[in-house]
Amino acid sequence: MIREQYLGHLWELLAPVPEKLRREWMYDYEEHFRVAAELGRSEEEAASELGDPRLIAKELLLNYRVDQAGIKSGSITLVSRAVFAAVSLGFFNLIFVLGPFVAILGVLIALWASAVAVALSSLMVMYEGLFGSAVTGVQASFIALALIGLGMLMGAGVHWLTRAFAKLTLQYLKFNTKVIRVKKG
Repeated sequence: MIREQYLGHLWELLAPVPEKLRREWMYDYEEHFRVAAELGRSEEEAASELGDPRLIAKELLLNYRVDQAGIKSGSITLVSRAVFAAVSLGFFNLIFVLGPFVAILGVLIALWASAVAVALSSLMVMYEGLFGSAVTGVQASFIALALIGLGMLMGAGVHWLTRAFAKLTLQYLKFNTKVIRVKKG
């Protein structure tokens, strides 16, 4: 009875993972119970050796999220999922992973907004050139082109920063998972 409850609970906790991979992982835990029974140990002992299924699921999900983010070239969405998976592992990660991640992500969002604002300000310059008296139409055209170019350059720079941030965050999460494994072992 303990075996089915333990494995069923672990299966449910691993729901975000594709079924094929989940089945591979579950095979290892089923095998642990089988070997324990062959050695004459009870299901309670086998479950106790494995530990809390919630912690196992959190660690497996963190590894899965980090791997997925790495495969997808550091997509900021997948990196964010990996960060939240890391945060679920403890208070240390809440302070030292989530805090800096959210702060830097906020700066990146502000930089993206600035790049878009600079590019869109060209519309205001063109409007002033056509309907206002501060600049002529020709001057407004050149200023608008310069603003669009500056906005595009800023966008390219922020894109590079975003990708670099995602890659660095992934590297830190991989390091973090290694540290967690060492502490457990």
